[in-house]
Amino acid sequence: MEMLIFIAPLLLNVFGNTVYNIAGKGTPEDVNSFASLSISYGVGLVLCVVLFFVNNPGGNIFEAFAQANWASYALGICIVFIDLSLILLYRAGWDVSIGSLIANIGVSLMTVVVGVAAFGEAMTIVKAVGIVICALGLYVVNAPEKGTDGEPSVSLEEPVDPA
Repeated sequence: MEMLIFIAPLLLNVFGNTVYNIAGKGTPEDVNSFASLSISYGVGLVLCVVLFFVNNPGGNIFEAFAQANWASYALGICIVFIDLSLILLYRAGWDVSIGSLIANIGVSLMTVVVGVAAFGEAMTIVKAVGIVICALGLYVVNAPEKGTDGEPSVSLEEPVDPA
């Protein structure tokens, strides 16, 4: 049971982020980004209030609000920028398979630096090797693929011109 408690949040994160990216890619280009996000946050607000009372029957949500600190407000600001960036990322033409991957690798690299610099987390050899592998991964997914003739190779999704 202890392992499930440890792994469940990770699985929830993976599931949520997968659906999040699919929904972000599915946001119509002609809808105003902030109108779309307002709908999303309205749904999120209702869900959070409902889940508060499911998790805390008879609880006082205003007392819970009073216990919050600056981090709740900072998260609100960050969520707007993260969600807006996702919509803009896909509107700019990024593939779901690559745009999210690159963004998440970048976030992972930055959080290692922040963890070490701001929170005194240890920088181990294993973490350093992981950082190098992530950096190499960023290069690999962004590098143009070359064919045997030195020209960029053709994607499997693009039709090949036989001429």
